[in-house]
Amino acid sequence: MKKGIFPCGLLVFISLAFGCSSSSTENNSVRDQTSKVENDLPDMRIRRLDQSEVDLKTLSGKVVLIFFFPECDHCQREASQISQHIAAFNNVTLYFITSDTAEKAEGFAKDYFLNGLDNVVFGSTSAESVLNNFGPIATPSIYIYSAEQKLVKAFNGEVSISEVLKFI
Repeated sequence: MKKGIFPCGLLVFISLAFGCSSSSTENNSVRDQTSKVENDLPDMRIRRLDQSEVDLKTLSGKVVLIFFFPECDHCQREASQISQHIAAFNNVTLYFITSDTAEKAEGFAKDYFLNGLDNVVFGSTSAESVLNNFGPIATPSIYIYSAEQKLVKAFNGEVSISEVLKFI
């Protein structure tokens, strides 16, 4: 009986810490991220779909980190908007990061026509890594970094891509 409590408790914790944001008016508004986010790219590793690993701290150029879940309807709407405006992102690299499976992330990339693009990377990391670097965040969450690896703007929860593009 006690063995079943730990996995269930862990699943609830992960869902609360890295879950899809609700569609309430409060979460639909653009909010600054004020929890654990530092001003520099996080010291965090992700595993790309090709199984290679990337240390986000070592990235160069303008970078946008997008935390998502493939089955999250808010994430799907943002991905659709990004896909429709992909030319506006040609001077940045977009990193879509999930704690879900590589198979689901790959399906998401294909569904929203974001696979095979030179400036779009899909990867995964653990919910623990996200918590250690950002604290509890809603999905989708978007973090925009300058070429100097400094945080320019953070959006926690669903946001219009036209608002994001103001900071690119």
